[in-house]
Amino acid sequence: MQVLIADKFEQSGRDGLQAIGCEVSFQPDLKDDTLVAAIGTEKPDVLVVRGTKVTEQMLAAGPLKLIVRAGAGYNTIDVAAASRRGIYVSNCSGKNSIAVAELAFALILALDRRIADNVIALRAGEWNKKEFRKPGLVWSDSWACGFG
Repeated sequence: MQVLIADKFEQSGRDGLQAIGCEVSFQPDLKDDTLVAAIGTEKPDVLVVRGTKVTEQMLAAGPLKLIVRAGAGYNTIDVAAASRRGIYVSNCSGKNSIAVAELAFALILALDRRIADNVIALRAGEWNKKEFRKPGLVWSDSWACGFG
């Protein structure tokens, strides 16, 4: 199976595809007309993208059977055109859920500790250690039940 990866993609993912017998062409800088040309030349069965827009012109350029969006959603892929051509479209939903949870927790802590306010004050030449050491809503004495 021929796989054209037209976006950034981890080496471990490329190695995994090769390990199961896929012939992988990794060309992360392909966009627009260069991607159309590469699909026409390489004749891949599978196209893997992340944020690259996949148009009907690209779908018509070669014998694609599957387009995989290495991320959540598929808003960058012309799904209607793929469907008309019998090309399956897939994504990797949930793959980044741990990173999203970590970011959400970090933002909650940043809000609780008023990090943005502290940075603004610091850039204005103020160091108000007493004000910004107070626990906020999340880690207040009444809420934390002894964990603060």
